[in-house]
Amino acid sequence: MMKGWKISTARPGRGASGALRQELILVAISDKDEAVRRVKECLPDAEIKLTSEATPDLLAEYQVVDGEMVVLPDES
Repeated sequence: MMKGWKISTARPGRGASGALRQELILVAISDKDEAVRRVKECLPDAEIKLTSEATPDLLAEYQVVDGEMVVLPDES
């Protein structure tokens, strides 16, 4: 069974307001330190927080394959 993590990020937004952009990312990497490192590698200017372990059902729902990450759609 695939293991992954939910990682939240906040980074400066684009445009005049500069408001923080917040995103939730699913990362299908079993090692949590490696998952955080991969997100930091892609988003070096982001504040990163490991939120929780992602369930295999959630990874399957968003079709996240092993070694990849997906930004979840904004639900607001």
